[in-house]
Amino acid sequence: MSEKLSKFAPVLDALQDYDHPFPPRLLRDFSDLTPNNLHDLKAVWPEIKTERKVALLEDLENVAESDTLVSFDELAKMAVKDTDPAVRVLSIRLLWECEEARLIPIFTELMLADDSQDVRAAAASALGKFVLLGELEAISDTLRIANVQNLIDVVKGEDLPQVRRRALESLGYSSHPKVPELIEYALSQPDIQWLTSALYAMGRSADDRWAERVISHLDSSDGEILFEAVRAAGELELEDARDILIEKLDETLDDQELRFAIIWSLSQIGGESVKKKLEELLEKTSEDDEAEWIEKALDNLELGGQMDGMEMMEFDSPDHSAGEDDNDDDDEEEEEDDADFLGIDEDEEYEN
Repeated sequence: MSEKLSKFAPVLDALQDYDHPFPPRLLRDFSDLTPNNLHDLKAVWPEIKTERKVALLEDLENVAESDTLVSFDELAKMAVKDTDPAVRVLSIRLLWECEEARLIPIFTELMLADDSQDVRAAAASALGKFVLLGELEAISDTLRIANVQNLIDVVKGEDLPQVRRRALESLGYSSHPKVPELIEYALSQPDIQWLTSALYAMGRSADDRWAERVISHLDSSDGEILFEAVRAAGELELEDARDILIEKLDETLDDQELRFAIIWSLSQIGGESVKKKLEELLEKTSEDDEAEWIEKALDNLELGGQMDGMEMMEFDSPDHSAGEDDNDDDDEEEEEDDADFLGIDEDEEYEN
């Protein structure tokens, strides 16, 4: 047995020791798994109790939130095929910042065919980053077109609203001409959950056409709608929302999540009045969490709103895509295989 394998053996033993909680000091041993360690983990994974798998993945997600140097991608790519839906959902979440194009067909199959609506919804959400990567020309046109079309089909299809709404949110990044129509459709639905998803998509759209719609919901009495409207106002950098949001800061002393969202949105909108207000808040606050958040917002304000603070609020996993450039040739070959899996033609453009 090699030295590395011998060091990983206690980790596997602890994973199968149900008489004791899994030791937190061993969690980072699942980061950047070597092929041999991954092979050994795959061998025992089917025998691990579901409760232990769920607890492990939750703990790894917490570690990833606080430590940007760890990557649990290899474990998550294995666990996303688990027989338990809760494990699959957590694995998708653990892959949130992984930008490997080979995940597109995996997530697509989960979105379209998984038995669990929670898994289908999580997969639809996970495909959103690939919509953005497509807009940035960071993936092939073949995969970009297929990904967007599949999400459009889900929104227009007959799946449960939870899945269709997540697909719409992912499409927010897309410049496809059908997306505004789908947002309008969501706005016409009686269920307010569709409205929150529409606002979420608007915030991702970088499209000023939604300015009035977003601002009109900044006085909503519904907490979810208000939160998404605040976020969208910041993402769209709506200057007409600045004074409204500044006033709302004094109304949110008992709602930290909304208060933090307002602070961040103001940092995205910018302006001297925002800087002055945030500096006043920083001087007055006695809460360490709020002080730290205001300092981040002020940094973002100085950078012109370029920091990804709303993603931090969502507690997304850190980005570990570095190093993929070394595998460009392999990725191109895999993207061709992915196109075959998705059933599309290289020259096919969006359907109407």
